[in-house]
Amino acid sequence: MDVRFPLPTRALPRRVSSGSRAFVLALLCGALAACGGGGGSGTERGARSLADPNAPSLSFSAAKTSVAPGESVQLTWRGSNVSQCQASGGWTGSKPVSGSQSVGTIDSSAEYRLNCSGPGDGVSRRVVVIVADGTNISLRASPEKIPVNGSTTLTWSAPGADRCSANGGWSGAKAASGTLRVGPLSASTNYQLTCSGSGGNGLSSVRVEVLDKTIRWQAPTQNVDGSPLTDLAGYVIYWGKRSRSYETSYAIDSATTTQWVADIAPGNYYFALTAVDLEGNESGYSGELQKTIP
Repeated sequence: MDVRFPLPTRALPRRVSSGSRAFVLALLCGALAACGGGGGSGTERGARSLADPNAPSLSFSAAKTSVAPGESVQLTWRGSNVSQCQASGGWTGSKPVSGSQSVGTIDSSAEYRLNCSGPGDGVSRRVVVIVADGTNISLRASPEKIPVNGSTTLTWSAPGADRCSANGGWSGAKAASGTLRVGPLSASTNYQLTCSGSGGNGLSSVRVEVLDKTIRWQAPTQNVDGSPLTDLAGYVIYWGKRSRSYETSYAIDSATTTQWVADIAPGNYYFALTAVDLEGNESGYSGELQKTIP
């Protein structure tokens, strides 16, 4: 989860004490432990660098990455901050910025590419669909969901295969059956296994999800009017089960803290952040972060 989270738009300030403030405040992400952040006081605290809120983004996936000869497959994509998309490879033509399309009949393995562009830069994604014409492969991970820096065991079997090769989160030649412990993992990872033999070719894949409790943000350095921010005192983190409906909050009395570990009941939550100045004035909400807490 390549995962991007929404950055904040300008929010109206909310009065919590003697006044109100509007800070330039950016909530980052909390799905992967890929970047650090400051420590700080508070009982709960520790994933990606800050992205330009106007930068184009694109998700692109296939419902299946392995099909039998003559089958079709559903492609789904969603673009943000883009105005046009163009397909190439196994499909062609202009595409809407978000949508889905069934492609087929597929008789041979193919790569489907999608390039989208907007007022700024462009972004490209690709998916590969393999035509499996005989060799049956079983590939599984146990467990499929792990904490940050956790490990999992891959188990596979391809009866009748003469040779197998791994790619994605692992690589190299593999036996027709086996087990392998992989980890520690700091990010969600796809594992693929391609095998061939007298029965034909086959492909199987499994995704291991890395679940992180940590939420990170970028400390604000200026007010919305562009003036320097010199009296930041801390933050308040809000969360709830529904978007923009927050049931619980936690105050962090430290201006240098930029991460928080959500030691709360497992489940899917929506998070938002506010900043507080030395006089107790609180900003409006940051952009919202949706996150599953393991």
